[in-house]
Amino acid sequence: MRLPPVVSQPFFLVVIVTTVFLQLMPPALAANLPTSKAVSHAAAQQELTSVPASLQFGEIRVGQTSNQFVTITNRSRASLTIFEAASTGAQFTLSGLDLPLTLGEGESFTFRVTFAPRAAGAAGGSISLVSRTSRKTLTMQLSGTGAPAGQLSIAPATIDFGEVREGSGGIQTGKLTATGSAVTVSSATLNSSNFELRGLSLPLTIPAGASVPFTVKFVPRDGGISSATLSFASNAENPLSEEAVTANIVGPAKHRVQLSWKASTSKHIVGYNIYRGSRSGGPYRKINRALDPNTRFTDHTVAAGHKYYYVATAVNWRKTSSSYSKQIRVVVP
Repeated sequence: MRLPPVVSQPFFLVVIVTTVFLQLMPPALAANLPTSKAVSHAAAQQELTSVPASLQFGEIRVGQTSNQFVTITNRSRASLTIFEAASTGAQFTLSGLDLPLTLGEGESFTFRVTFAPRAAGAAGGSISLVSRTSRKTLTMQLSGTGAPAGQLSIAPATIDFGEVREGSGGIQTGKLTATGSAVTVSSATLNSSNFELRGLSLPLTIPAGASVPFTVKFVPRDGGISSATLSFASNAENPLSEEAVTANIVGPAKHRVQLSWKASTSKHIVGYNIYRGSRSGGPYRKINRALDPNTRFTDHTVAAGHKYYYVATAVNWRKTSSSYSKQIRVVVP
């Protein structure tokens, strides 16, 4: 049995309408909704940024401090208020950040973070900034290492020149040693003009475990005991290192030559003359002021380190002199 045409026509229209409705529907409507949420979340994460993203202080000596600066920027399209800053790690502190802090669109702010190691070894921490607008937290990681404090030692403990003749001098050596960590020696002083420090070009840095030699020259200018203090200024835990420098200055050595001879067997001898020369065989010069009736004579006018040649003559009552005696040679120390 055939349906009337009037019945089949509406059915056909329904199918067409349904088909048109399906074509007008966005084919990925359900998929777009989660994608839109993900983009919004990523944008919120980037609302507040920092440069640098983390702070690495490296190795800092115990007892010293190191500063770094952080710049935060509002990347959102509206004002953003930071109402909380939380930090961990007792050796890290932040300053210059007064809360609450409001940043306009694209506005930046810079504050300081300080690392002050209290003990040797690695240290870590963090800084978290909480925004009132987005309730998002920006966290920066902090790291650093405390280096042992350096020590500066001097050897020997005392520089002693002993007994030094006036007009002469001497040189003694010493050394500076750094332990724990490197030490920078900035200056040195010697509080006496009788001593001079040599061999160091200051300032200088001595690596940990290394030694640097130096010399002290002694040039005595007056008699007596001379003493001084040698001081080194540095960035060591013991910033001022000192040692004593001493010397005993004695006057120039005094030498004399004592001469003696056998009496002449000639008749009517009344005395003797003594002669001295600087070369063997003369010429000679008489060194006694008056005729000496004795057979001994002391020469007090000699100098250290010199050679002398002596002869003597016998003189009778008529003031007639004999020929020179046998020459003797004397070396003064």
